[in-house]
Amino acid sequence: MASTRLAWRQDIAAGAIASIISLPVCVASGVLAFAPLGPGHAATGAAAGLCGAIVGGIVSALFATSSFVVASPRVGPSLILAILITTLSANPAVASNTNLIIVAVFLCAALAGLWQCIFGFVGVAKIIKFTPHPVLVGFLNGVSILIAISQLKPYFLLIPDTTKPMLTDRPLMFLLLIGVATMMLLFPVLAKRLPDSLPSKLPPILAAFSVGIAAFYLIKGVYPALDLGPTLGSIQLTLAAAPMADLSSAEAWKSIAQIGWIIISISTILATVTTMDSLLAFRSAQNVSDLYVSPVRDLVAQGIGNCAAALVGGVTSAVAPSPTMAAYRVGGRTRLTPISSGLILLALSIFLPNYLAGIPFAVLSGILFATGILVFDPWVFQLVSDLRREPLPSKRRSIIYDLTVVLVVMSITVFYSVIAGVVAGCLLAGTIFIVTMSRPIVRSALSGTDVSSKRIRPTQDVTILRDSGASRVVMQLEGVLFFGNADDLSARVKQLFLQADMIALDLRGINDVDVSGANILATLATKSRDLKKHLLFCNVPPAHVSLINGLVSKTRGSQEMIKPDLDAALEWMEERSLLLHADRRSQADVLSLDEIDLLAGIGAQDLDRLRGVLTQREFAPGEIICKEGEEGDRMWLLAKGSVSVRLISADGRQNIRIASLARGTTIGEMALVDSVRRSATIIADEGVVCYELPLEGFTRMVVEHPAIATRILRNLARELSRRLRRTSEDLRNKS
Repeated sequence: MASTRLAWRQDIAAGAIASIISLPVCVASGVLAFAPLGPGHAATGAAAGLCGAIVGGIVSALFATSSFVVASPRVGPSLILAILITTLSANPAVASNTNLIIVAVFLCAALAGLWQCIFGFVGVAKIIKFTPHPVLVGFLNGVSILIAISQLKPYFLLIPDTTKPMLTDRPLMFLLLIGVATMMLLFPVLAKRLPDSLPSKLPPILAAFSVGIAAFYLIKGVYPALDLGPTLGSIQLTLAAAPMADLSSAEAWKSIAQIGWIIISISTILATVTTMDSLLAFRSAQNVSDLYVSPVRDLVAQGIGNCAAALVGGVTSAVAPSPTMAAYRVGGRTRLTPISSGLILLALSIFLPNYLAGIPFAVLSGILFATGILVFDPWVFQLVSDLRREPLPSKRRSIIYDLTVVLVVMSITVFYSVIAGVVAGCLLAGTIFIVTMSRPIVRSALSGTDVSSKRIRPTQDVTILRDSGASRVVMQLEGVLFFGNADDLSARVKQLFLQADMIALDLRGINDVDVSGANILATLATKSRDLKKHLLFCNVPPAHVSLINGLVSKTRGSQEMIKPDLDAALEWMEERSLLLHADRRSQADVLSLDEIDLLAGIGAQDLDRLRGVLTQREFAPGEIICKEGEEGDRMWLLAKGSVSVRLISADGRQNIRIASLARGTTIGEMALVDSVRRSATIIADEGVVCYELPLEGFTRMVVEHPAIATRILRNLARELSRRLRRTSEDLRNKS
């Protein structure tokens, strides 16, 4: 019971913090929405913003999954409503009827809420999440520029006039705007220099809002005659009113019918922008918590909240990142947090209306201007920087492509309209989707002569694998495997099976697999089994592991067909090839000294001398042969089994295999070149038999039998050169 009371207190406290942080944004967003109607409607806009936060936030919280997420009016959706007002103000049918324009705004907001409900039910949210990043950045950057311009426009003449100054006759109001914006933008940097106190923990928007209001009234108190601009004025909530009551007459409906298409089209754009805003904020909330988001329920709840807010005079709301994150940091976890936030805003509006009425207009403009700058995604600058430094033509083309998409969407949004920007973004997103889907599913097909595993093998095995390379193929897939390209993949695999015995499908680049693609993969698995061929799957994305496991089981295949990575698949195919050519390999269980590559060219008499300094050692599976950091004072000649070279972190959590070695090769051979400490750990994969050569034994060979030592060093140099050449070939194939 005590823990429950504590949780309630934390949620209510979190709601109080969220309401204080939401206040400047919701008021500024409402003012932005009604700005085209002139300063006289600033109070109307502020009331609409508060109403949207109160009703939209509380109603959506009641219907959504219980969480700390707070909904509030945002500048992006409010800018769409401002564009609607601008469009209608230029329409002769309603230009002179301000009341009808206001009704149209709330009707548009209600329709947008309805669209959001439909988006949730039909799964449009899932599609919006796949909007290409360049399209999203271009649109958001265009919106950010428009927001910034909307706040600066009243202070500057866009067309130079020699008879008038560029700056208007309210320079002090403009300076206050810039001061507030600067405070909001630089406060995170200033907060780092402050001691760990309450002011350093304030959200930037709240700090700028508070300091801006304090500066306004301090200056007005000292110099009352200075013109710092107006305040909002009397704010009257319309929670009990019906702003669309003016539609009760037939004449009003006729007027609305003349602009119906404008309202419907902009409401669709408004719903899309609001949904995108909310999905991005949901992602941020999920990153810091175990928040579960139900795309259908939560989006429908957002739509219901926006419909309810519009019916009582509120502008559209979306999930607000700043109050949401602040609420989480102080312990908010349930729907009580956003409900408390809305109720506290309601109490402020009812009991402290004079304080809200005294908010300076310039302070709100400064917050909007700073918000516009913060919305701008600097990724576009990163693209320009990467373009200047990138030497590879293929990557330069990709960067130019992304940059072009960003600039096209951004330019259309800024220089034409937000609606056109959204339409252009949707068209570009669709085009990108079609182009991506139409790309060949097979990025490359490499035979065993082109690519090999990391296992180091003796010369004899390397020769066998080179000669049989055509029987092994790696197909690297990318994109979406769907009905449009699944048949092409099937035909390509069947063609390769005419000469190859083993094919590994590298699924690392696969984004999605539809039903047709899954059926094709199942058919290929069955076909390979019937042909007594081997089809492997490797680098299976986590999202598709169950699908691949299911189709392998359904086709009565072995789980051995699924490998964790490409190297494991290559190693499996190579071992299979070596088994098929066992007649070309030594049949001995333990290799003799004359079958070890390092000792090639050494006569029988010299081998007998060498045996005097060698000790036969055995290691069990999983046993450590040498550890990273140990003295490099000996090496081993691998006569049976295989070992793995691994990098193991100090805490043992990371264990990465960087190579493996087969019998006939050497372990720790650099001990003969220099006696530095081991750079990796070597572990026996199976039962291992090897010949140990200590450094002092090799030193004795150098003194007593220099010809033997010279031959060993020559063979070692040849082997190291071969390994370096193979590493270069692997890097070339990967690029």
